[in-house]
Amino acid sequence: METKSRYRLIVIVTISVLFITFLGFWIHFRITPETAVEIRPAAVSAVRPELHDLRNEISLTAVLEAERMVTVAPKVSGIILGISVEEGDEVTVGEILARIDSEPYLLELKAAESSWLLADRSLSRLNRIKESSGVSLQQLDEAKAARDAAYSNYELAKMKFGYAEIKAPVSGLLLKRFSDSGNSASPEYPLFLIADDGTPRVKVHVPEKYWETFTNPDSIKVFASYPAGGDDRIRDFKIIRVSSSISTEDKTFEVICSINAKDNPWPIGAGMRVVFVLSEKSSSWSLPLRALSADGNLWQINPDNQKVIRIHLNNVFRDKERFSIPEGMSGGLYVLDGQNLLKDGQLVSAFEAGA
Repeated sequence: METKSRYRLIVIVTISVLFITFLGFWIHFRITPETAVEIRPAAVSAVRPELHDLRNEISLTAVLEAERMVTVAPKVSGIILGISVEEGDEVTVGEILARIDSEPYLLELKAAESSWLLADRSLSRLNRIKESSGVSLQQLDEAKAARDAAYSNYELAKMKFGYAEIKAPVSGLLLKRFSDSGNSASPEYPLFLIADDGTPRVKVHVPEKYWETFTNPDSIKVFASYPAGGDDRIRDFKIIRVSSSISTEDKTFEVICSINAKDNPWPIGAGMRVVFVLSEKSSSWSLPLRALSADGNLWQINPDNQKVIRIHLNNVFRDKERFSIPEGMSGGLYVLDGQNLLKDGQLVSAFEAGA
């Protein structure tokens, strides 16, 4: 019995000591001022706004074409005696490009001329003797018709003889020569392809998602260059036509742009890079795109206490690299990298990075 009493006493004393100890700690922390917990600032990179020209643009490829491609085919058949031009030559309207053997057509011309002269003499003789010999009006009409038919045959033979010389119908660049001397020529097969020297143009296939933008083509600027040929020069083009339909095959619509022939330094057939400037903002205060979060938040660093302030921007103008900010924000310092875990009012340690 005495042992049980002693054990009970030990348990009571132990519990009392633990309770007093816990109570002491509780009172200590309740009445003792909180010890300041060291807060480490978040490390971020920061950037200052700069003035830039912002452009919302799309870049596509196209081929420089002539305003017209003219196929030159002979109007008569025969053996080609000679070709006087090569691919790449500049030709002028009326210039002789090739000659076909004209001997058969010369013989036809002489025969047609003889028939015409004979018919004309016959008509003249009937006119002289019509009163004395009683030539009827029908005979005169038949003779006149025969003379006219012979004259038409003569003119046709003269045209065929002239067609033996194949001439350029337009001025421009000879793109293709399809035959050589000694080969047979026929009206069914072309001999040359000429790009006329009118206004060069490009036909660009623009993705369907830009359809609405191109409903007002006058507001769009067009620039083109020839990087495939190692030429970085840029020339202004002008939209002259926007297709009224969208291709069901590749979901694009055709935009035709032209350049003045005198300003064009590139050859027909060149692979062009065409840039459409859909909208732009000149000399705008701007920041790199990665400083703006997906939900439109921007973090500004307060220079007085190095804490961040969250700013929400609406209707931000942006291009592929930067976005604009109001001029009143141009003097601030903004978080570039490390903003994902920030909270409003958080202390940061910032180092300025290049924009």
